Amino acid sequence: MLRTLNIINDYCLYLLVFSVTFEKWDPFQLVGTVSVTFITTILYFGTWVPLIGTNFQFAPFKKFVIPLLYLILVGFICSAINSEYVTEMKLAYNYRTLLLIVLMTFVAAHIYCKPKVLPLVLNSYVASMLLVSLLVSQGNGVTYVNDRLLLFGENPNVMGAKAALAFLIAISRLINKFSITRLIILGAICIPFIALVAMSGSRGAFISIFLGLAVLLYFKKMGVLQKWTLIVFAAFASVILITYLLETNPLLAERFLNTVEKGDTGRSGVWNTAFNVIKDNIIIGAGFEGVLPRMYAYSGGVPLLPHNVFLYLYIATGLPGIILFLIFLARLTKLLFAHFKRTGDSLNLVLFVIVVFNMAKQGGSIGKILFWFFFAVLIGSTAHMISKDQHKKIT
Repeated sequence: MLRTLNIINDYCLYLLVFSVTFEKWDPFQLVGTVSVTFITTILYFGTWVPLIGTNFQFAPFKKFVIPLLYLILVGFICSAINSEYVTEMKLAYNYRTLLLIVLMTFVAAHIYCKPKVLPLVLNSYVASMLLVSLLVSQGNGVTYVNDRLLLFGENPNVMGAKAALAFLIAISRLINKFSITRLIILGAICIPFIALVAMSGSRGAFISIFLGLAVLLYFKKMGVLQKWTLIVFAAFASVILITYLLETNPLLAERFLNTVEKGDTGRSGVWNTAFNVIKDNIIIGAGFEGVLPRMYAYSGGVPLLPHNVFLYLYIATGLPGIILFLIFLARLTKLLFAHFKRTGDSLNLVLFVIVVFNMAKQGGSIGKILFWFFFAVLIGSTAHMISKDQHKKIT
């Protein structure tokens, strides 16, 4: 019976991962209340209930989870101080982020206890993005709300980031074990992801691909001649790809031209506003619900979030909160480098860099399951590679 429950739990994890790319899709038209990802999350938690006593371990993850829980607590205290912004109790502690931290912990524990599921977890994500690319290419899931393009209800910048992550997972397998057969298969898999990035028109997703490739090649352990050959080949292929994308995608070309000529990142205005808010509120934050009103007041009446997780958390939780989040990232970075030194596999470093890069440029990233899912993968897949004694030294 226990074996059957474990198998069901594993498949619910794969189903959850497969649904991550459809985070905003509301096929039942319930105004965002019940998305595909919400349904699979409930199923996943449900299959965990009979297994908690045997499979769940908290000790390997407490050094990562506890700072995040304290972060939620600090946000609650800041909300209490600025109670005028809070209309419901659940808004005072950002219940969605809290739930995502809990989900991250359970997924990390799952991968930690069953490291053999990791390849299938990543394969599920790549397969999901292939389905998204196929459906979008046929016009499915493409909608416009207030003249804004949405892909399965998702901002195209976020969908572009998802495609970039899938591309990097696939290309890392080619670089780690090169063969002509793998080149043909993985090359065919990567093409739809590149097309989806181009369609999204996202500069961040575009940069993510090449930033991820740079990190992957820089940390790849191989002979000097082999590495330089690979770097030259990658640079040549990148130039061809960049030229093709800019020539065939006028929107992407125009956005990059604005960035180069005018320094327009599309975020400068809201970031400057966020810095002004922080400058006047260095220690105590406004609470999670106070971010938008503060930004509105300092921008002269423009209701926008900071589009940067660090600025968002600083405004919401003040100096104590941002320090706690940086502690979480620092501990994870340390663990990832220890894992890399032991295994020589740089994929986790690549995923970490791309996740943090995109969280630093997207609005609402603190509440997106995509990023917490990858944090779970990074924590779960690295912690199990290190012995208890080594783990104590690292954390």
